Order: sequence, then C-alpha cells, then structure tokens
Amino acid sequence: MKHISYYLRSTAVCIAIAAALPGISYAQDMKAPLPKDPDVVTGKLDNGLTFYIRNNHKPANKVELRLAVKAGAILENEQQLGLAHFMEHMNFNGTKNFQKNELVSYLQSIGVEFGADLNAYTGFDQTVYILPIPTDKPGNLEKGFQIIEDWSHNALLTDKDIDEERGVVLEESRLGKGADDRMLKKYFPKLASGSLYAQRLPIGKDDILKTFKYETIRSFYRDWYRPDLQAVIVVGDIDVATAKAMIVKHFGSFKNPANERARKYVDVVARKVPEAMVVTDKEATNAELTIMFPYTKKAEDKTLGDYRSSLVRNLAIQMINRRMSELTQSAEPPFPYGYAGTDNLIHGYECFIVSTGISGDNVSTALNAATAVLLKIKQFGFNSNELEVARKNILSGLEKSYNERTTTDSKAYVEEYIRAFLNGEAYPGIANEYNYHKTMLAGITTAEVNAAIKKWTASPNTFTLITGPDKAELKFPSDKELLAMTTKGFKQVVKKDEEKKVAASLMTTKPVAGKVVSQQMEEGFGATTYTLSNGIQVTIKPTDFKSDEILMTGIKKGGSNNYGVEDKNNVKFATEIMDNMGYGAYDPTEIEKILAGKKIEASMTIGEISDDIKCSSTVKDFEPMLQLLYLQIMQPRKDEALFKAFKDKSAAMLQFVTGNPQAAFADTMLKVLFNNNPLARTAFPKKEDFDKINLERTIQIYSDEFGSADGYHFFLVGNVKAETAIPMLETYLGSIPAKNKAVSYKDNGVRAVKGTNQMTVHKGKEKKSLILTLYSGEIPYSEDMSLRTRAVAEILNIKVIEEMREKMGAIYGGGFNGNMAKEPYERYTIQLALPCGPENVDKLLAAAKEEIQNLKDKGPDAKDLDKVKSQWIEKYKTEIKENKYWTEKMTGSMFWGRDKDRILNYETYLNKLTPADVQDAAKKLFTNNNEFTAILYPES
Repeated sequence: MKHISYYLRSTAVCIAIAAALPGISYAQDMKAPLPKDPDVVTGKLDNGLTFYIRNNHKPANKVELRLAVKAGAILENEQQLGLAHFMEHMNFNGTKNFQKNELVSYLQSIGVEFGADLNAYTGFDQTVYILPIPTDKPGNLEKGFQIIEDWSHNALLTDKDIDEERGVVLEESRLGKGADDRMLKKYFPKLASGSLYAQRLPIGKDDILKTFKYETIRSFYRDWYRPDLQAVIVVGDIDVATAKAMIVKHFGSFKNPANERARKYVDVVARKVPEAMVVTDKEATNAELTIMFPYTKKAEDKTLGDYRSSLVRNLAIQMINRRMSELTQSAEPPFPYGYAGTDNLIHGYECFIVSTGISGDNVSTALNAATAVLLKIKQFGFNSNELEVARKNILSGLEKSYNERTTTDSKAYVEEYIRAFLNGEAYPGIANEYNYHKTMLAGITTAEVNAAIKKWTASPNTFTLITGPDKAELKFPSDKELLAMTTKGFKQVVKKDEEKKVAASLMTTKPVAGKVVSQQMEEGFGATTYTLSNGIQVTIKPTDFKSDEILMTGIKKGGSNNYGVEDKNNVKFATEIMDNMGYGAYDPTEIEKILAGKKIEASMTIGEISDDIKCSSTVKDFEPMLQLLYLQIMQPRKDEALFKAFKDKSAAMLQFVTGNPQAAFADTMLKVLFNNNPLARTAFPKKEDFDKINLERTIQIYSDEFGSADGYHFFLVGNVKAETAIPMLETYLGSIPAKNKAVSYKDNGVRAVKGTNQMTVHKGKEKKSLILTLYSGEIPYSEDMSLRTRAVAEILNIKVIEEMREKMGAIYGGGFNGNMAKEPYERYTIQLALPCGPENVDKLLAAAKEEIQNLKDKGPDAKDLDKVKSQWIEKYKTEIKENKYWTEKMTGSMFWGRDKDRILNYETYLNKLTPADVQDAAKKLFTNNNEFTAILYPES
C-alpha cells in the first residue's frame, strides 16, 4: 500500500473545490449556509458512521467504494510509531471473511488489480482504503461491501500474519530512505512548528516495526477503528436505495468501544521569532529555498461569504504564481523554478510558503527575487490585467467541469467526499459552484486580493530553509547568515513593475486555407479520414465520452534515429528549447496571458522513429488550439537570451543528479548495457550536454521534422462535429506547405550487449539495493506474440506478489514489464525491477529464476491466467469509453498498420489465449543468452 509521502514540502497551490447542485444566486445573503449537493445522499447511522452515496454512470457497471478513517499516525503513542500505517497493511492480510492472501486473489479474479485499483494510504490524520468493484457479475457488489466491512472492524491481526508482514513494511520504509529522508528528519521539527507532527512521520521507526508486541497494534485498532470515526463512500453505477441498504446491513451493528478515547487534533503554537536553517546531504540532487510564514487556523467554507473568500484566496495564489513563473521565463531568471501556495500539512491549519530552486552561488539572488515578489504585491498590489487573466483561468476550469457534469468519472466525486468527511470541505455541487464563480469573480477587486497576500505575509516570524547537496563548489550560507539574508530581503527597496498590455489573440491574420480533396469512411472505428490538398490526412471520430473534451494527435515518420552523434543534443532538446523561446511574435509568458481562460494543450515530441504531436481543448477552444499548433509548426521563435536562460536553468537543476545512488546506478547501467554507444539513450542529461547545443542547427532540425505537411496523419477524437471542424482544419493544417519530401525513419543500430551479463555498482549510504534485469532479443513480430509477451510479464507479477512480497517479505513493490516492438526492428524486452535490501539480492534473483523456470517447464496456472484476463478486460471496458484510447488505437492501426480486428474484437482474441500459449512464449523469451542483470549495492 502507499502511505502519504512524508517528503512534506509539497504545497496546495490552490484551494480544492467541490462539485454538484442547482444554482443559488450570488445576490443571496453572504451569511447564508452553503447547500449540499442534492445528488449526494449523506447521513449517519445510529452508531455515528457517516455515509455518502451518489449514483453515477461513468464508468458503467462499476462502483467506487472507499472507507475513510479519521485515524492516522498522529494518534500513535510512543510504542506505536508506524503502526497506523502497519494497520493499513494488516487489513489486506487476514480478516474475518478473507484469510491472508485470499482478498487479493479474489479481487484479481474479478478484474481488480492490486496496487493500480485496490490500494490504501495512511497519513498523519487519516487512513483511506480504495476499492473499485465491477458490478456486471452477480455477487461482486455484496463481496465489495463485505470487504470494506472487514476493513472497518474485522481484521484478524494474528501473531503469524503480523510477523509475516513486518518484512514488507520494513521494505516500504527502506524505499523512503536517502538524502531527502535524512534532511527531512533534521528540519522537520522546525517545519512542523515544534508540534507532535514532527514525531509522527507515518512510516514510523524501524526498530518499533521490527519488535512491537502484537497487543500494541491490536490496541490501536480497537481504539481508533470505530464507526464514529469512519465514513463509507459509495459512488457509481448503483441505485441509492441498494447502496444504503448495503451500508446498514454491513455497518449497522458495528458498535463503538466502551469508554472510547477522545479523538483530538493537534494545536499549533505560532512561531514567535524568525528562524533559518541550512541542511545538506552528499546524495542530495538539487538545492531549494523555502520561506515559510507561521501556521494559522484554517477556516472551513460554511457560508456563501466563506466561499467567496476562498475564491479571493484562489485568485491570489494564481496571481503570485504567475509572477513567479514570469521570473523563471525571463532572459535572466533569478531561479530555475519558483512557486507559492498554502501548506496544509497540519490538520485545521495552514501557512503561506514561497519556494524556489537555487544554486550555490545564487542564494541571495533567488531569496531577494522571491521576497521582492511579495514586497511588490504588498506595496503596489496586483494590476487589473493580472486579475483578469486569473479570473479567466479559474472560470474556464469550472466551466469545463460544469459542461462535463453528466460525464464526470466516479473517482472524481469519491475524492471530493473523502475531503468533505476528513477536512469538512464543502460540496455544494457543480451547478452552484459554476454559478458562484460567474457571479462572484466579477465583483472581486484587486484590493481584496492584495489584502489576502498582506494577511498571509504579515508576520515577520518566518522560517527560511535551504536544502541541497553537500558539495564543495556550493557555497551555502550558515543558518545565521541565511536568517540575516532573509531579514535583508524583506527590507529591500523595490520598484513597481511595468504593466504590459495583453494581445487579444495569437494570430492577427489567418493563413491561406487548403481544401479537403477526398474522404473515406473508416469502418468499425466510426470515423472518417479526410485528405487535405497538401496531403495531410485527418481522421475524425466523434464521441460522447466527455462532454467538453477534444483530443488531437499528429504523427509522421522521422525522429532522432535519423541523426548522428554530432546532432544528438540538438535533437534531444529541440522541442524544449522551442517551448522556452516561444512561437510567432510572442515569448512563453505572453502566450500564456493571451491564452488565459482557454483550456488548451499542444506539445511536440521528437521520438526515435516518429515526430509526435499531442493536443487537447474544450469545444469552444478548438480554434485557438489549432492556432497555437500552427504557430508551433510554422513559426518557432528564435530568442538567444531565452535560449541561454534555458541552458543555464537546465544545467543547474541537473548538475548534481547523479549524487542520487539510483540515478548514478541507472547512468552506469545504460552505458554498460549499450556498450558505450554514443547514440544510445542516457538516464539523465549532463551539464556539458547543454554546452554542445547549436541553436541554429536545433531550429533547422525542428523545422525539418515538423515544418512541412509531408507524411502527417492527425487523429481527432471527442465532442467534435466534422462540419464545424473541417473549415478550421483546412485553415490551420491545410495551409502547412508540402515539400514533397519522402519521410522515413531508420534503425540506428543501437543494440544491447548480447549474452548473459551481470554488473554491480556500489553507491549510497543506506542499506538499499536495486535489481534491474533486462531480457531482450530479436524475434519476428506478431500481434499474437505481443499479447503473449505481456501475459508472461503479468503472470510473473502475480508470483512476485505471492512469493517475493507476501511469503518472503523481501520486497514492497517491483515486478516485470514486457512488450514487443516492430519498428525500427522486430524485438522484445522484458524488464524486472526489484528494490530490496542487499541481504536479499541473491534470494530474490534465485526466486525470480525459479518462477521463470516454472513458467517455462509447467506453464501458468489456469487460475492465474484467468486473473490476468479479467484485469485486462475490466481495464478495456473502461478504456473504450475514453477518447485517449481511440486516438492511440487508430494511430496504431491506421498509421503503423496494426490489425484493426484485434482492436475491435479484443476480448475474442484475449479469450483465445491459453496457458500453453503463455508457456510457449516464455520458452522463446527467456533463453540462456539474452539476460543482462545490474545490481546496486550500498557503499561498503
């Protein structure tokens, strides 16, 4: 299970907003209470258990079940450190109705995948269990409610089960160890304002996890797993009456313990004096500066006035982040990245923070720039243009949610109701929220937004933190010097920024349009392919999966394999460089402002054998998306200052990446795997790679790859009408000139070393190892063999869970991944990754070999293959109602020539797969001369 990460410097950059109920006018009394979504049935049983039920038909025949418990690490005593999280594990390892391993096995058999679907997480104040249930088979729903009932109060917690799970939890603890963890333990007491949170990291302490007495965890379970601290959330393809009856049946007789302990939340004392701290580690990979203001009580949204105040806060956060972003996109950026937000680490409290990346010689530059942003807002405020941009962006997000209110996935609602239970978040409903946004945003003034920033930054008692690599070349200040620098930063004299006018649109003149010259129905896909006069093909598939989503992908043959060593870095960074310089007449900052309020994405990628474009938009923003795409294809902008800024920022952020033991290991492994071939991929770019980029050559490569119509095929899927889209496609795609140049890709000859090879790397202070094994080779491609290769990997993953995790207790996560490729040459790869302790490396390697040999000798158990099929079919049933699925599948069939029938009749082909097929594939894939194993050990 995943527990909430305890690398806790992440911030909530915007206020989470709910979704779902009919409109109430802003003209109403601001003291009026916020309504609750009428589409949600909420209530409490007599025992205090809370429930939320919502009927929702996307996806069909599936119900999302959640059990949320207001119990986490903060409730542990000194003998229980880590046991809230351990308890989460135990609920998957023996309950009244599911003995150890039966739960996972049963759920796999009905198509629920362990980890991807079935999961849980533990935080400071909560534990949440996640269970999606397919409902198209009788009995599944009843079993689902039985499972969450067992989680709530029927864990067995036998001595044997507890002891067998210790190893798994310790392996999860091991995964988190390293530079970030070591630094965290030094600064976290200050970050948490000296509260109990600093002593209750959810993962706990290893010595307690190894030795705690059985009764210690049973005591935690009895005290805190009780109905008045729990909520059952049910969202999906189920009627409300059935769901409520199930809840009453399974939870109605659940009783609270006698003399129950009071569930209290931690109070925080605000910092009384300013403080600063510098923490370094030899294995840290990047340096960061954070300024944290004191924690204050966080008010819940209970009234319309509260909701309006949250909108003000949301605007303020967005506007300050826009200023931070503009600095990072400038010709001389003071820091490589920067952001501001509210930290909600401590329940019921929040604090305002500003954080930036730094390098050793620019601490004062970054700190002064960050504090100057705050000072300028406090002294001069935001301007009207900034407010308008923020308004548009916020409203566009709500508008999309409102437009998609009938096609919203159940998972989105489930997460909302979890927050409502745990944090008291309001959920008035999307119709109300959209109405509030439309009416309230227009009346919010810059003065109100400015006041919010002033309130957050009023206290001088900040905590300034630097974390970074312990390297001689980095000249970080002392704690005392950093405190003095912070004080000086907040006393600097600042000047008001010039307000720049925002252009109305990306393009002042439309290009000369081409024409559709032919069209062809694509039988089975429900699509039509249109050929434009310049040769570009566009396949359009209208769907009703999402009410306000249009996806468009473009592809042509080409790619980095066509270039030699001298162009390696020019090709690798070409699209990033163009994004950092802008398009048409505008730099990136100007483009973002022009596109304010538009839900648009458009990205370009140069792959190994193809040039790829991915775009998305709402229905109303389709034309602006095409305009942006046209500029990206036809008008890349040259800006040498921004190019230099890109190189400097990238080099600074990647300078120390190989200080991380696993990064250094991956880097070394790839060199050995590909025999130091200079054309082979690398794990991470090096600082010197950026010095090798030639801007003129990079622009030329980018234009050669993307800038002509030759060979393009676009796929357009979503809520799109051909009669509306075609004139715009003729204008923005049909105007791209054709150069009548044959486009192609090539095999650049890069191959993994042959034979059986093993290498070791000794790196890192912590007792952590990593096994990476690659089985690869060249065999004829077929779609049958491709399916079988993936099945081989998934069959082995079942054994990884059963044997290496549950029986051996030697890993927390890891497993196999298998695939085949036809281009640029026919091949297969199966990868095995196993993070573990160094003492378990040999045992795990032997166990992996044994499972592979068993698969070759005996084939898979029929039950295991049925589990794989069930999981794939459940995934397929969801995916075929998603636009992304059809863009990918039509690209595979119509561009790369994959068999259409296998897409349209997937289940038929899958059901034909037999254990003998998988066994035969295993024999072909796992030979004695195609195995490369790399092992990371800690330093001696």
